[in-house]
Amino acid sequence: MAAPTPPSADPRQRFEELNRRYAVELRLSAVSAGGGGIGGLVTAVAELTANPIWLIDPQRRVVSRSARARGSDFRPPEVDELLAHHGPADLSGAQPLLVAAQPARGVVRRHLLMPVRRDDCLFAWLVMAEVSGRLTREDSALVGRAAFHLASEYAVQRRVARASWNARATLARQLVRGHTRDDDIADAAEYLGVQADADRVLVYVSDVVGAQPSDEAHDEESLSALVAVDLGVEVLATRGREGMILLVEVPDGQAAVAFVHRVKQAMRRLLAAIGQPDATVGVSGVTRPAALQRAYRETREVVLCVDRFARTSERVIAVDDLGPARLFVANGDLGAVRRYVQDVIGALLDGGPGTADLLRTLQCFFDTGRSVRESAARLGIHENTVRLRMAKVHDLTGLDVASDANDQLSAQTALLVLRLEGHPAIPAFDERHGFTDDTERGKDTA
Repeated sequence: MAAPTPPSADPRQRFEELNRRYAVELRLSAVSAGGGGIGGLVTAVAELTANPIWLIDPQRRVVSRSARARGSDFRPPEVDELLAHHGPADLSGAQPLLVAAQPARGVVRRHLLMPVRRDDCLFAWLVMAEVSGRLTREDSALVGRAAFHLASEYAVQRRVARASWNARATLARQLVRGHTRDDDIADAAEYLGVQADADRVLVYVSDVVGAQPSDEAHDEESLSALVAVDLGVEVLATRGREGMILLVEVPDGQAAVAFVHRVKQAMRRLLAAIGQPDATVGVSGVTRPAALQRAYRETREVVLCVDRFARTSERVIAVDDLGPARLFVANGDLGAVRRYVQDVIGALLDGGPGTADLLRTLQCFFDTGRSVRESAARLGIHENTVRLRMAKVHDLTGLDVASDANDQLSAQTALLVLRLEGHPAIPAFDERHGFTDDTERGKDTA
């Protein structure tokens, strides 16, 4: 880069210039050593120059800046405009890039632009604008050394954050495995500021087959942060056998069914937002810490059920949506399960007149806890119509779902497979608890 002003040829002036740079280095080093952090370094730089400076992150957000410059407050520079005519090679050196004024493109003054990076990781951009005084060689040196110290500070913070993340991931693994002594877990949780005895919902996210590797060092780290912000709760995360595990803390006073539904909705939104809408997700019920190991097994069974039978976009399903029949559906021979469905309710699958109503009524009967009255209310029909349809089911299939426990289990297992497959006569899983639209969901969670 051509320096804003050439170095002095006078040895005395050159000596004084080097002394000033040495003083700058001592000042920046003292701020770093004293724990001033990123904000402290930017403040120190601002005090060493009359021109305004900005620290801008890769998402073009201002991290820190000079407060004011000689009574005038200037808008942050557009980094993309400053970079428009410069390639990566122009920024590969140890010196800032001098960007000339280009009024036609909206760049009305000269700028010094320096990437704050360490190895291949870009943390931010440090920008100085020529506002209060002409840019000098000392300004260039100041920006270069400030970028070096800022990069060191960012690297330290990244290492600290990674150590904290690793500790939290270890705690999540301990909670799920349940092999560590309770007092050891309590001590680790207290150190990390985590409530060890809180109720949690365990979310198991299966890895997407064929998905491209993420740029994130830990997919579970970024996803857990998104879930925490979306739900406003503490979320621990770690890796499972073939996916990631999220432990979502349940807020005090939350109804269990409604909160599980909120978690499901959040996972659908966030996975779509990060480009993984096809991920299969199992969601546990509200679980005490001692039962998290079982919740992990149950959510993996949910994932197996969905992967084997689901033909629709509904791939975020709770353990309670499937019930105990998931054991057979998840682990049974695929052909045997399909034959079982045909044997149990095949007479209702031939598309004959009224069979769709019989299937819908049968599913509603189980979703309402075998309540004729509630089934009639939910379907908008008379209670006697529900009884007549149950009698018709008995006639066609031989299933006495009103009073025989074995027949009830057989019918529920067969219906579960149809629900996973997205049979048009079977309502979606969320309708099992009456969640039909955003308004109703809001009422349930209020």
